[in-house]
Amino acid sequence: MGALSVSVDEAARGARVRPRVVEIYAAAAADWNRAAGIVGRSFRSARELRSHERRFASEAVYGMIRGRRRYAFEATGADDAPPDVLYLVWLLREIGDAPSVRAELSSLGVDLGELDTAGDRLERIADPIARLAVRESYPDWIVRRLVAERGLDDTARLCAAMNRRAPLTARANRLKNTASELVARLKEEGVIAHAAPLAEDGVVLDTHLNAFGLAAFREGRFELQDVASQCAAELVAPPPRGSVLDACAGAGGKTLALGARLANRGRLVALDVSERKLEELKERARRAGLTNVQALLVDDFFARGERTEALPLFDRVLCDAPCSGLGVIRRHPETRWRLQPGELDELPGTQRAILDRYAERVAPGGRLIYATCTVTAVENDQVVDGFLAAHPSFEEAPAKEILGSERALAIGDGRRLRLLPHVHDTDGFFAAVLRRKA
Repeated sequence: MGALSVSVDEAARGARVRPRVVEIYAAAAADWNRAAGIVGRSFRSARELRSHERRFASEAVYGMIRGRRRYAFEATGADDAPPDVLYLVWLLREIGDAPSVRAELSSLGVDLGELDTAGDRLERIADPIARLAVRESYPDWIVRRLVAERGLDDTARLCAAMNRRAPLTARANRLKNTASELVARLKEEGVIAHAAPLAEDGVVLDTHLNAFGLAAFREGRFELQDVASQCAAELVAPPPRGSVLDACAGAGGKTLALGARLANRGRLVALDVSERKLEELKERARRAGLTNVQALLVDDFFARGERTEALPLFDRVLCDAPCSGLGVIRRHPETRWRLQPGELDELPGTQRAILDRYAERVAPGGRLIYATCTVTAVENDQVVDGFLAAHPSFEEAPAKEILGSERALAIGDGRRLRLLPHVHDTDGFFAAVLRRKA
C-alpha cells in the first residue's frame, strides 16, 4: 500500500494513526528548533504503526508542517490552528473531500462556509507579498526577503517548489560502483532507479522506501545525498593525490564524495565542532571503504598548530558554511518556522569569519571553495564579494574553467554554482571558488 493509498474516511477515523500524527506535530510545533529530531525519534518509536501507516503518518506530519499557515487560514483565518484542525484540513486538501471530515471540522468550530470560500478570502489580501506568504505557507518576513532579491514571480515559483517533496537521491560510491552499476544492483533488490541528469555519480530512487535497509547500502555502494550537494563536491575538484580540508564537515556527506574522487589517495582532513557528527562520519567512511580520511574536532586541529607552530596548507579547502538552510526546505520544512530574522542578519558575519580563518590554510595556487545550502544573496554572493575585496591575494576561479562551460552553465551561471528547486529540481545550493595567487 502506498503512502497515501487510504480513503479520507479511513484516515480521519484512524484509531492508531491520527492520535500519533497529532501528537508528533504538536511536539514539533512546541519547539521548532528541535522539530527535526523530535519527528525522527517519534517515528522510530511508533512501533504500534504498520509500515504503510507509518508512511502515511509521516506524509501527514510533514504536510501539516509545510501547510501550517495556509491550512490555518482556510479553517480559521488565523496564522495557526490546533493540530486536529490542521490534520483534517490536510486530509480534505491532499486526500479528498468527505462528509465525515467536514462534519468533524464543524464540531471543532470551523465555519464550513468560510472554509469553502478560503480561496476568495486569500485573493482579497491586499499586500501581494502577504498573499503569497499565506498561499504558500511561509512567514511574511522570509517572503519579503526573497522578493527583495528575486522579484515576486520568481519567489512565487521558488516557494511553491520548496513545498514539494524532494526526490530520494543517492551518490554512487565510485570506489565500489558507477552510477549505472548501482542502478543495476538496486534493480536486483527490486528498487527501480535511474541516473540523475545533473550529477556524475547521482542516482534517483523511484520510491521513498527505507534505503538504509538495502543490502547495497550496507555494502557501502551508495550514500543518500542530494544532487546539489554532489555538484558542490564536484566543483571542489581535488587534484590527484592532493590534500583537501573539509572545514565544516558535519557527518561527512561531501567528505565521502571527495574521498571517493581522490580514490583513497592523497590526504583528506575533515573538521567539525560536533564529536557525535565526526563519529558518524568515521562509521560512514568505514562502510564506504575510505582509508584516507582523518576526522578531527576543530579545536584539536588548531591546537596541533599551536603546539607545532606549523599548521598544514592544503590544495583545496572547502567551507560548506553554516547558513539559514532556506535551500533545503523541501527536506526540512520546519526551517521556515524555526528561522528568525535576526539569525539571517547575523549569519553573513559568521560565514565571512569562517572564510577568513580558513583562507590561511590554502596553499599558494590552491583553492578555497565557499558553499551554502541557501538561496539568499546576502549569505552567498555578498559574502564572497566582500571576501575578495578584503583579500587581494585571492581571485575568483570561474566554474567554467574547472568544469568546462557546458557543465558550469548546467549547474550555475558559468561563474558560480547556483542550483534551485524550481529550476533544477534539487536543493537550493550555492558555491564559488576562490584561488590563492601563487
